[in-house]
Formats: sequence, C-alpha cells, structure tokens
Amino acid sequence: MKIDNESTVVKIQALKYIYAIAVLTTMVVLYTTNIEPILIKYLGLSNLWVTLILVFAYLFYYFYHLVAKTSYLFFSDEGPKIIIRFYQLKPMNPKKSAYEIPKNQFFKFSYRKSFIREEVTVYQKFGNSISMYPPFSLKGLKDEQKAMLFLALKNYQQEENS
Repeated sequence: MKIDNESTVVKIQALKYIYAIAVLTTMVVLYTTNIEPILIKYLGLSNLWVTLILVFAYLFYYFYHLVAKTSYLFFSDEGPKIIIRFYQLKPMNPKKSAYEIPKNQFFKFSYRKSFIREEVTVYQKFGNSISMYPPFSLKGLKDEQKAMLFLALKNYQQEENS
C-alpha cells in the first residue's frame, strides 16, 4: 500500500502564493486608486484597517502550517521494507527525511495529538535493543489516509514482550 499527500501539499503551497498575491494586489488597489471597497463603504473601515486584516489573515494561515508542522508524507509497505519519507512545509531548506525499516524489525509506533499537531513515532528492534526514530507529522493527510497508515502500521507491530 502507498500513501502520498502530494496533491494536498501542492494545494497548500499554491494557496500561500495566491493569498500573498491577493493581499498585495488589494493593498496596491487601496492605496493607488479611489475605489472604495465594500468593507470601507459599509463598515467604516479605513484602508489601514483593511490592510491589517488581510495581512493578519495571511500570516495566520502561513504560520498555522509552520506551527502545525504540515508535511509532505510518502508511506509504502510494498516490498521487504516499510518506507517513510517526509519533509515539513517550511519556506527555507526543509529537512528531507527517510526511514526504511525491514518489516521483521518494525517494533511498534506511537501516536501523539496535541492542540494543533499530530505526530507518529516509529520504533525498530535490533536484537535486544529498540531504537526510536524522530516523529513525523500527519498534518496534511486526509482522514482516510491516516486510517490506512494506522492500519498498515498495526499490521507490522510486534508484541511488547517478544
């Protein structure tokens, strides 16, 4: 089974650019023409307030994805290994990571959800020792993809006392 959220990542990244262009275009129109937007006309807001609202909304969207650690995620269990590749949607030099765990060495996984973040940590068994990989984010996955990922990981999970 393969799970890939590339389409969601492309959509989020495109919306960041579209929103930035829309905010900048609106600001240029507000400050270079005599056009009076509906917000100014009916709500009595000044150009400054409209600008601040638009910029705040854009920054909220932008920083939400940074704080939530929205990530690209590829998962595959087709073959002898479980392959997990991911990178966070950061503006500069996102660290790309890949885990390849032989199916017979996959020990367990843990899921942690907080107010904004959702992360999974995987564990690999080497003889008598167990190694923990750094967590990867599930933000950016659809609910069906999350369910498929959890089901796949549960299938390879070993008993705690083995």
